[in-house]
Amino acid sequence: MASLVPISTYNLAVAPFSPVPAIEDEYPVTIRITLAALDPEAADDKEEPSTLRLLKRTNPFIDDDESDDDEDEEDEDEEDELDEEEEEKPKKSKKSKKAQEEEDEEEEEDESSEDDDDEDDDVSEFVICTLSPKTQYQQPIDITISPDEEVYFVVTGSYPIHLSGNYVEHPGDEDSEDDEDDYIYGDEDDYNLTPDEDELIDLEDLEDEEDVEAKIQELVDEDNEKKRSADVEEEQPKKKSKKEEKKSVQFTKELEQGPTGSTLVADKKKDKKEKAKAKKEEAKAKKEQAETAKEEAKNEAKAEKKYPTKTLLGGVITEDRKTGKGQTAKTGNKVGIRYIGKLKNGKVFDKNTSGKPFVFNLGKGECIKGFDLGVTGMAVGGERRVVIPPKMGYGSQALPGIPANSELTFDIKLVSLK
Repeated sequence: MASLVPISTYNLAVAPFSPVPAIEDEYPVTIRITLAALDPEAADDKEEPSTLRLLKRTNPFIDDDESDDDEDEEDEDEEDELDEEEEEKPKKSKKSKKAQEEEDEEEEEDESSEDDDDEDDDVSEFVICTLSPKTQYQQPIDITISPDEEVYFVVTGSYPIHLSGNYVEHPGDEDSEDDEDDYIYGDEDDYNLTPDEDELIDLEDLEDEEDVEAKIQELVDEDNEKKRSADVEEEQPKKKSKKEEKKSVQFTKELEQGPTGSTLVADKKKDKKEKAKAKKEEAKAKKEQAETAKEEAKNEAKAEKKYPTKTLLGGVITEDRKTGKGQTAKTGNKVGIRYIGKLKNGKVFDKNTSGKPFVFNLGKGECIKGFDLGVTGMAVGGERRVVIPPKMGYGSQALPGIPANSELTFDIKLVSLK
């Protein structure tokens, strides 16, 4: 199982100067804390930065049985010494007994204070982070705490701190007993070495030594007979299948015929295949030549077909591919167009062929100069190719997909005019 697999969300609110256990006794599961966040509402008027501290009690590994035995032995030794001292000393006065009791009480108080000091020494304190609304509201952290650890969080300052993370599955939480339970032992029946009934010899049926020897000899003979029959089966050749026999007969006939028989037949079949293949390739080549010639004729026809062209101001060239109907576009009209913009090498850098048409006011400087000139004079439904030199386009300015000093070609169709 992968380590530290998240089980559920972990959250803990730590108020100032109120120690809180990291893990509750009711839910003893390993936790992983990944974030400490500051509550912006202060708990007092001082508004001091809050420091998150971790208090951890160290648990020394001491065998309780051994320590108890040592303490019992020490107590017995002390009792023996006290008995000897009481026998040697004379009886004390009442005053001395009171003084002795006072001394005993002082010693007990000293021992209790020493125990408290020892408990304080066992607690380790660590600073995790300091947060303030003026500098930092939260801090990513990575702390993993197991249920076996005694850990507390405490905040010093004016603001509460909230901790968040996950309850996780940790490899240390698994019991070794589970591994033993998961082991599946084999069935004892698989290793049953008890002989079968036919392998057993009933000694009561054998009267004397001769019967025993005869029985043994009989078993040996049976074993030898089994071995011989197995050897004979291996030596006997396996019967050929009908398919194998047919192949063998055919191969024999071919050997008998020699080179003038089946070999000549195979050569004739090969020649026929090669001739058929050559005819197919020849027909394919003729078809390709016909298609090429047809395409060339089509291209020549297109080349011969000339569209009316005009050269406008600044070297803008227009080529009317289709004449529209109705009113022609002029400066001040609101026009809607479809277009495909290409560079000189044929690469498309912009287009509007679907959706809403591109609408602009003609001659108002909303487009490049060559575009305004190229659209002027078109009627609705008309199609025109406009070639714009760099000085009437974007000039030395480089745009995404358009290098500097590029000649632009637009295929334009006018779809609306107002």
